[in-house]
Amino acid sequence: MIVWLAVALWVVIVVWSLALMRVASTNDRDRRRRPDLEPAPRIMSAIGRHRERNLVIAESLILAGSIAGMVLLSTAEQWEEFDLVGLLAVLVVGSVFLTLRAKRFRISGSFLGLVLAMALLGPAPAVAMGVACATVDAIRGRTRGSYLLSNLATYAFFPLVGALALQGLADLGMANEGGVAVAVFSVFVGANLLNFAMIAGHTVYLRGGSLPEMFRTVYMPVFPWELATASLTAMAVYGFEVYGAGVIGLFALALAVCQLLLRSLLQGQEHGEEVLRRSDQLDVRHEGMVGLLLETLALRDPSAARHAAAVAHYSRQLARSAGLGEHEQAVAHTAGLLHDLGKEALPDHILLGRSELHAAERRLVERHPADGARLLLRVEGLGEVAHAVLAHHERIDGHGYPDGLAGEDIPITARILAIAEVYDVLTAPDSYKVPLTAAEAEDELRRVAGSQLDGRLVWLFVTQVLRGAVVDVSGRTADLETELQVQRRMRGMLDQPLVLGPPTA
Repeated sequence: MIVWLAVALWVVIVVWSLALMRVASTNDRDRRRRPDLEPAPRIMSAIGRHRERNLVIAESLILAGSIAGMVLLSTAEQWEEFDLVGLLAVLVVGSVFLTLRAKRFRISGSFLGLVLAMALLGPAPAVAMGVACATVDAIRGRTRGSYLLSNLATYAFFPLVGALALQGLADLGMANEGGVAVAVFSVFVGANLLNFAMIAGHTVYLRGGSLPEMFRTVYMPVFPWELATASLTAMAVYGFEVYGAGVIGLFALALAVCQLLLRSLLQGQEHGEEVLRRSDQLDVRHEGMVGLLLETLALRDPSAARHAAAVAHYSRQLARSAGLGEHEQAVAHTAGLLHDLGKEALPDHILLGRSELHAAERRLVERHPADGARLLLRVEGLGEVAHAVLAHHERIDGHGYPDGLAGEDIPITARILAIAEVYDVLTAPDSYKVPLTAAEAEDELRRVAGSQLDGRLVWLFVTQVLRGAVVDVSGRTADLETELQVQRRMRGMLDQPLVLGPPTA
């Protein structure tokens, strides 16, 4: 019954611990996105060297005093239960090899063995096992210098203090079965806090920072796990008093199983965080790539950046008015920015000229949607954007290019893009021979609705988008930098897999 109660409590608190770790990891990710919050690297100054000397002296005294106390307090009866000593030594040292590392968190089962040694053996074996545990951990982790001394001093000091505290509580009458469990639980929590305070205090004193902040961000996420381990330790001592040494082995096995289970859970969490990290990197690359491509186009055609910004602005507003979700809005906006990417392949006399095009030149122009889509398909995450760019010159009546799609076969983002581009071409002084007024452009949109453009979307554009349009003092609806900022705010909206429907007959 005791074992099952312990396992149930363990599971509940582990879930709580994982939730806190996830929150802490999210805070870490936010902090990485805002590098201004990261502390600047500290260079070891004369003050730093002075502090390090002070720490070395203090921790050397603590270590020497703890070992001296171990020797003075050692008695033959503390070592005579050889089997129990060996079992706990294996538990303490073996737990080092099962230590879980998750970012700034380290979760080990060695504390359970050390507190059991305090309660069941006495101060001398507990200190000896603590020093052995810190030594093995230092060898595995290649800990050097003052940090090695800090670990040795800490793992020698708190077992000595904890064992003496348990002996004092026993002298006060807490030697009965229930009292022992409460005493062990209390000493476990107290020793754990002392351990954290000594290790974190070393870091804060030497490198700066805030001890309360470290307590909140480093200790609190693992505190539920420590409570679970404290409860198991208390139940193990209670079980030892009632059933004998076999219970210790059972609880040691339960600890190992739970450590392995938690390791699997943390690895899964780390995998998810790695996916998010890679998504963030992909978003940043998209932003830089979009800006670079548009600036490159603007070098050849100064009006290209303004036109791309206006089409992107209108496209996103129309997508929102049509009730599309954030993902589709992001696709429409990005396609608006990049819809003329394929024009980069056009000769200057076609791209920049304003004269009538010959048939061969027109065929070159009609290739730009396919050329742009082909380039965009090479970029992960821009598949739907490429399909919108490919079809933005298709017509509802099927007389468009490059594939002659009609009606609902044209992606809705492409139909939106077509309306936004036509309106800007009609009204912008730098993209049409004789720019139309807003009213004249609206009339033209209504005239071609149902043949060239989607009639429902034209109605939404005229009645909702244009009626709510806001222009700046220079008469522009939007500029490139503004729309790139909008693109940054939509970070992550494009990170969905491209799903192609079944081929049409």
